[in-house]
Amino acid sequence: MIIKSKRIYMEDGLKDGFLVIEEGKIKEFMNSTDAEGVIDYGNMRVLPGIFDTHNHGTCGYGLMDKGTRETIAGYLKGCASQGITGVFPTAGLSMISAVADAAAENLKGAQILGIHSEGPWLNRTGEKGIKTGWPEVSIETAKQMVSDGKGLLKLVALAPEIPGIDSVIEYFLSEGITLALAHSDANYEDAKRAYKKGFSVSTHTGNVMTGMHHRDVGGLGAALLNNEVASEVICDGMHICPEMLQIYFRIKKPEHFMMISDCTPFSGAPEGSYRGLEQGMTINVSKDGFVLTDTGRLMGSSQPVLYGVSVLVEKLGMSMETVWPMFSLNPCRTYGFDKEKGSLRAGKDADFTVITEDYRAAETFVMGRKVYDMDEGPVFNPDFLKEWGREEIPHE
Repeated sequence: MIIKSKRIYMEDGLKDGFLVIEEGKIKEFMNSTDAEGVIDYGNMRVLPGIFDTHNHGTCGYGLMDKGTRETIAGYLKGCASQGITGVFPTAGLSMISAVADAAAENLKGAQILGIHSEGPWLNRTGEKGIKTGWPEVSIETAKQMVSDGKGLLKLVALAPEIPGIDSVIEYFLSEGITLALAHSDANYEDAKRAYKKGFSVSTHTGNVMTGMHHRDVGGLGAALLNNEVASEVICDGMHICPEMLQIYFRIKKPEHFMMISDCTPFSGAPEGSYRGLEQGMTINVSKDGFVLTDTGRLMGSSQPVLYGVSVLVEKLGMSMETVWPMFSLNPCRTYGFDKEKGSLRAGKDADFTVITEDYRAAETFVMGRKVYDMDEGPVFNPDFLKEWGREEIPHE
């Protein structure tokens, strides 16, 4: 397969030309060719595939507490429809085993590169945070998580200040699992100690952690001042305002950030009020894409990483050359996939997405295989709207 575009974002710069793909790999880039059957994308941007390491669900498919093989297949297809080629499904404890099994099936969608467990030992804090406590700290639960993951549990997010958590921390680290500081009420010194102890990622940096104050810069300051920490960041302009994002990238170079979506099944859902009978809560999706509980607290994101790319490029004026490593190469480096993935370069896997001018995925390829084409139509789980009993929100 040979593709052509005037804007191909290669590892060594923006190029106008032809990308030759053979057996799932990028063979070479050429300035010209007489070959027939070239797929011409004109001026559309060809980007390295998005590697989303924090994604609970999308397009009406969720991974938190229940789900079948079909659920996971729909989820991976939904991810591909948002330009994602590699993903760490952020699965609930009861779903870890099923996600690990699905990873071996080569389903048509984003590729499962590992599994992320956000919790279960978290300590909610922050704006409109509600203290809910945490489950009993149990080394048996931690061992079950690793067993269920079948070698694919790569990332676990914890609050390091929870009493009795040290044995769990030591166990996960001994299993080679990356630890992220998440949903934590830790102050600056507490967070700094956690990073010295072996935590190396900050979960959705700035969200659900202690913020910066001029007498204690908190968990946020500890993440931003430490270049050894890979910082997840939600760039939808809602979880973190654009001005704060500017501050982030002035304090810490973009090479230390990993763009994530933190999406939930409500990503792609139409505006409205959703009243889940089994879940016992009301979720509101606003016209701007906010996903809010009935208490007004943000509950994950509805916007994919590509939307965050539009915020950084169009609102903050960052170049795409600066932005794309944050959603592809940086997370691949953090988790050890950068020799095969994370950028468009000869010898690497042909993972890429072709995007429209309004930052939607037109086509997505995983290892040279097309796993999404926008001509197929939108991806969304029809049972989701029935399950949640959507009601339209009246406009003023």
